[in-house]
Amino acid sequence: MPGIRAVVFDVDGTLLDVRDSWIASFDAGLAAVRRSSIPGSDAARWIGTPIEVIYAERCGLAGDDLTKAIEAFHRVESEWAPRVRPYPRVREMLESLRSWSLAAATNKPHATAVASLHATGLLPFFKVVLGGDSVPRKKPAPDLVLKAARSLGLSPSECAVVGDTENDVRAAKGAGARSIGVTWGYGTRETLEAAGVDHLIETPDALPPLLRALTPSRAA
Repeated sequence: MPGIRAVVFDVDGTLLDVRDSWIASFDAGLAAVRRSSIPGSDAARWIGTPIEVIYAERCGLAGDDLTKAIEAFHRVESEWAPRVRPYPRVREMLESLRSWSLAAATNKPHATAVASLHATGLLPFFKVVLGGDSVPRKKPAPDLVLKAARSLGLSPSECAVVGDTENDVRAAKGAGARSIGVTWGYGTRETLEAAGVDHLIETPDALPPLLRALTPSRAA
């Protein structure tokens, strides 16, 4: 396989700790349609799955109620964007990846992703930022990874996708990219391995040496 020339990062659970934001947004969505089928603190185990899928398939919403809940979720998520925080050592990790082109690809709306990365000071690290509204299909479909690669002028096989859930792994595999799972987010080692992740890392500091090992000709 070709060496890795770019890294496509998931955002929530990989770069940023958004648990409080996500719970508040989830609860607001159900409150908007006067439903309380499950508290956000329990539903947080599904972070990384498109919110419309969670509301429809796991909360039983449909029609106007589904639309209203999704709108409320995204409104509150956007309001919380300035208050999210990066995980420890994420900034240092990104600073160590100057030899690779970096993209962020998330299921959350593009504007919210940009606002969150800007608020945390991470936005300048990324040449490309894509949201779930940037492509026809969200992860686990490969669309976000494929578009990130195209935007960087590379083939997917030259990209590594870094994420915390099985949806990131499946998106990478569907696009023909390599997958690197992180264990500090909202997914689990077991679900990442079950999805067929190529590599697992326990800390942000482990990513730069892994990428150098995968791309010796571009070692930093």
